[in-house]
Amino acid sequence: MKDFSIPFTSLKDGHHDFKFRVTSSFFEVFPNSEIEKGNIHIDVELIKNSHMLTLNLFFKGEANQLCDRCGNEYLQPLVGNKQLIVQLNSDKFEDEDDLISLPESAHALNLSQYLYEYIILFLPARKVCLGRTGESNHCDAKMIEKLNQLKSGSDSEELEKPNDPRWDFLKNLKFDK
Repeated sequence: MKDFSIPFTSLKDGHHDFKFRVTSSFFEVFPNSEIEKGNIHIDVELIKNSHMLTLNLFFKGEANQLCDRCGNEYLQPLVGNKQLIVQLNSDKFEDEDDLISLPESAHALNLSQYLYEYIILFLPARKVCLGRTGESNHCDAKMIEKLNQLKSGSDSEELEKPNDPRWDFLKNLKFDK
């Protein structure tokens, strides 16, 4: 994924801007990804000095998701920002959530794994269909009605079901103490 690499050694100290676009082909590289289709624009503001890179990442786009309630596919808006700090010329390698270290021999920074992880973090824990105005509860009415029928049907069946005589025998067993 060289499309998401920044060759920082050729950059002068100071402020630099980069733009990336993540599409469905990006998510195909990551096995078992929660996202299969999406279109996300990422603006990267890089501030370079002699021993450190500071990357301010701004995400805006949408990804196709399946609704947890009705199972329909819908577009989930993804908006957010993250900061990644890269320590250069480090003798020892350290990798934390938003702080990484690169050896002196490194010439470029591949952001693909970091971009993927940040995008996944922007997904809500509970995915529910959204209306055009961003309101929740726009699920498929037919599916919700069917789920309610199945739910209410299973409760009434349990109440009306007679006891199985094989299990009644077990109720009479006495255990020695």
